[in-house]
Amino acid sequence: MKAARSAHRNIQTAPARCADILESSLQGLGFGRVIRHLALLRAWDRAIAGRIKERASVEDFRNGCLYLCVEDPIWMHELHMLRHQLKTILNKEVGEPAVNEIVLRIGRPRQYSTPQPSYRRRQRIPAVSPAVEAGMVTLLSPLRDLPCCDAIQRLFQRWASR
Repeated sequence: MKAARSAHRNIQTAPARCADILESSLQGLGFGRVIRHLALLRAWDRAIAGRIKERASVEDFRNGCLYLCVEDPIWMHELHMLRHQLKTILNKEVGEPAVNEIVLRIGRPRQYSTPQPSYRRRQRIPAVSPAVEAGMVTLLSPLRDLPCCDAIQRLFQRWASR
């Protein structure tokens, strides 16, 4: 009986990646849909041509269905003809088959603007040494494609500057 317990204790498991822990924690908190939506918005901004983004915007993303709002019927027809290419481009940019279908609606596309500065003054984060900066880059490299990577990097910089 003791031998079985000691053999069980000696079994070592591989360490979990920080990105996997963070992703499962956020999924457990119910942020999975939000993360997928943000990743898709990021892919839309990076991969889709400016002339399309001027006339169409992402309205929602649910259950693999991407809802786009288009400014007029002519562009709706154009994007209807391009929907398979758009789906392929977005799935390639996201890195997984996230978009199964694209639904087009006529309306006024949202114009996403840069966030307005808050009334609160932002504190300047003191610079950290190059060695610490290199360590943070190495540590955050698995999280590079996640939407929350910038926030985690700022958090690490604040911690390291203390």
